[in-house]
Amino acid sequence: MNKLLNIGLMLVIITALSACGTGYRYYTAGNDEISLRQYKSFTFAPTLRQRKPDGPLNDKRDLGNRLNYVNNNRYYNNPQAMQKIKDATISSLQSKGLSLQDGNADLTVRYATLVDRGTRTSYYTPYYGGFYGWGLGWGWGYRFSPFMYGGWGGPGWGGYGYPSQEHFKEGVLSIELIDNRTQEPVWIGYGSGELSRDPQRVIAQLPKIVEDIFKRLPVTNN
Repeated sequence: MNKLLNIGLMLVIITALSACGTGYRYYTAGNDEISLRQYKSFTFAPTLRQRKPDGPLNDKRDLGNRLNYVNNNRYYNNPQAMQKIKDATISSLQSKGLSLQDGNADLTVRYATLVDRGTRTSYYTPYYGGFYGWGLGWGWGYRFSPFMYGGWGGPGWGGYGYPSQEHFKEGVLSIELIDNRTQEPVWIGYGSGELSRDPQRVIAQLPKIVEDIFKRLPVTNN
């Protein structure tokens, strides 16, 4: 009976970990409020082609740049994904009272994406083969302003067992609003999370991710 209870507990923990892995985390930087009296229109910055890394793979950073280039094209940097990001951005900003304008807009919208390799530590019990604990960390240490990824760990459930390092793809989408008069960013929103092995599944989730990013953009009529 106790063995069955322990196995059931392990299944609950595994299910909880799977749910945690698919969720996105969100961050913001910039002004606490965006004034609709000051900003009423927006346009998009020209889309820049991702530069393909060149040169020999001499270290982990070179390898990381190459993998980011390949994976970014699969998940984010392709026509289908970029159109979903753009459409969801237009919808979110229009819902806040801003209007899309071809030229001479108050704000320019610019977005960037990154695919890095995350690291998760799992603790395997010698009895049932399940894992009692986990933690998150980042892989090769890219700079993605204003955050620096490369070695911070997340909270985890403690327990007894053997630690095992597991790697997964971590995606980051940032959306930046730039004041066209000052050419300075006034607000940046970020979404980051573990990526599915199926790029089409990630692409289908992009409108919701963009919407959740802009939920953190406060606007005022003052």
